[in-house]
Amino acid sequence: MRSYAGKEAQIQIADMNTAGWGHLLADRFTATDTAAKSGVQRADWADYGKDYYTAVSWENAPGGKRYMIGWMNNWDYSGVIPTSPWRGAQSILGEMALRTVDGGILLTSRPVNRVWPLWQPHAVAASGVTVKSASKTLIGPAAQGKALDIEATLSLKDAERFGLKVRTGANGEETVIGYDITTQELCTSTAPTPAAWTSTAPSRCPDRAEGRERQGEAADPRRLVAVEEFGGSGAVSITDQIFPDPASQGVSVFAGNGSVKLDKAVVWHLDSAHK
Repeated sequence: MRSYAGKEAQIQIADMNTAGWGHLLADRFTATDTAAKSGVQRADWADYGKDYYTAVSWENAPGGKRYMIGWMNNWDYSGVIPTSPWRGAQSILGEMALRTVDGGILLTSRPVNRVWPLWQPHAVAASGVTVKSASKTLIGPAAQGKALDIEATLSLKDAERFGLKVRTGANGEETVIGYDITTQELCTSTAPTPAAWTSTAPSRCPDRAEGRERQGEAADPRRLVAVEEFGGSGAVSITDQIFPDPASQGVSVFAGNGSVKLDKAVVWHLDSAHK
């Protein structure tokens, strides 16, 4: 900081710790026009959601494959989850792999094929739907449901944000599965946010797709409700709990400050895995 000798400056240190104790050590400062990312933000997470904890993986699976499953919960609010007698759930079992993305090795995750037997007969499909600065109901009542497996491809026209909304209902209730062009991030958020939650910020993850997707010209997310998102051919995933009103079961496509086209969406209703 030699260049600032003899000058006055103000330093702000932001601490995200939520516990009742702790301390900070600050012994190095770097001047820059942009805020530095924390070690948490710089990590290549196996999952970028709030509810993917103590994951367990299996090795020596048939075909040399590697599978992993997480506890869909978070210690920040596990004691006040509004369900009884259960607290959280297991995530969808993911097939893990290593891929080269942008010249680096990345851990990827995709839902296992064994999810497919849970599909109920007769998928619902939609295509060629253009939305401008609004939300439009996807397909209609046939696509509504409590547990859905959605595969959707959207092509960007000029929207700043676009994606899907699931479990939509009265009084603005919704879970947003979005892509932000400005930050080039996938994100999820739920409204209204449960009052007991200690963090209201949406879950976000970097765009690690390749080709057209990386330029923001298209997004190809897969979403299992509730609530796991897989984007970029498995390069990123977000796992979050939601607690919607049982009557809130709508699905829609949205665009913010511009237009987006839904090229294709296929919606499968899922049976329970517990029979």
